[in-house]
Amino acid sequence: MFLVSIEGIDGSGKTTLALKLVERLQKTGRRSLYTKEPFTPELTGMIERLGWNDPVALTLLFSADRRIHVKWMEEQNAEVVITDRYVHSTIAYQSAMGIEKEWIALVNSKFPQPQLTVLLDVDPNVAVSRIKKGDIFDFPEKRRLLEKVREKYLELARGDTFLVVDANRPIEEIQERVFTYLLERLP
Repeated sequence: MFLVSIEGIDGSGKTTLALKLVERLQKTGRRSLYTKEPFTPELTGMIERLGWNDPVALTLLFSADRRIHVKWMEEQNAEVVITDRYVHSTIAYQSAMGIEKEWIALVNSKFPQPQLTVLLDVDPNVAVSRIKKGDIFDFPEKRRLLEKVREKYLELARGDTFLVVDANRPIEEIQERVFTYLLERLP
């Protein structure tokens, strides 16, 4: 399984890109699968009820969800799995809320590493306008949180092998760049 993680702040275009990549890969004859985190409805419900008030509990819930998710991905026998969020999302969001990045990484250290991590880097103001269009979130701290999370993602990208893409660009251009980059790396 060639694992690709699509990362970025809310409103960066992760879902759109992930779905398009799977569609294009399937047209080339590759067994490809789209998935996302959080994965399980039960844990997603617990995460939503908890809100953003307890980042330690959130870290543990996201990791428990990821364990179930990874097992499911491995059972699918897909050649390429594109996941909309993965370990780096937990690290970026929870460290932006004050949890030590090293502890979050340790909690997630047993999960498979993606062969490719794509970071869709977008201006938080653009992201907020996209979110408002979709009416996903509506709380005053959203922009500040997105700014912090974006900083955390960019820190992670400096120390890891990420493909960082300017997600302020037109979606067709982003899709083409990532698809070409991915094809060059697939076995």
